[in-house]
Amino acid sequence: MIEEATRYRSKEQVLQDLSKALHFSPECLEANRKGRLSTEQIKILAPQVARPALLTAIFAVAPFLVWTWITAQRQQIPFGNAVPVLFKELMEAHGKIGGISMLASILISLGIAALMASRVPVMLYLDLLDRKVETREGRVVAREEQVNRANGRDPIEKYFFSLRYLNMPVTLAAYRALEPGSIYLVHLLPRSEVLVSIEPKTENSAPAGQPADKLSQA
Repeated sequence: MIEEATRYRSKEQVLQDLSKALHFSPECLEANRKGRLSTEQIKILAPQVARPALLTAIFAVAPFLVWTWITAQRQQIPFGNAVPVLFKELMEAHGKIGGISMLASILISLGIAALMASRVPVMLYLDLLDRKVETREGRVVAREEQVNRANGRDPIEKYFFSLRYLNMPVTLAAYRALEPGSIYLVHLLPRSEVLVSIEPKTENSAPAGQPADKLSQA
């Protein structure tokens, strides 16, 4: 278990520690306060969508490209003309070892593509298109969970910020940066509920759901 720090930290120091751990700048925080996602945050979050989407495209298309190229080389015909030949061979694959192997490799690759597609965070993608951020206010606590693994291996540690029913996955650095039990303004994406920034509530903080254009830095 992670021991909680006992030293006193001001709200300014807590905010600074959280911004380092969660990688948001003062400019990002200001945009989030106004209900918008910053360009910097989009660049950070976009790979979470792009990586599985790219792998899906690769596994879905690559086997057809490879077998079309092989067919073109074998038949000594242009690449474009090899496409109908390939599909004809696939239709006539029954009982032929080469055709069955080709069909099996394509089906396996398509299966992997389907698996990758299931990992594309669609709600996050829609949030990135919309670029809207919503703010929730409340007491936030840091939680740690251990997931036991087989064969006596060390358990996996998982960390969360909890705001009422909402559990937001965070890193160990963010877990340590939070001053547990304090009131925070939590800025997150509305569909995926991904945490983009968080700040201790101060006297100058605007009420949650009412972004202000003129807020002093916490």
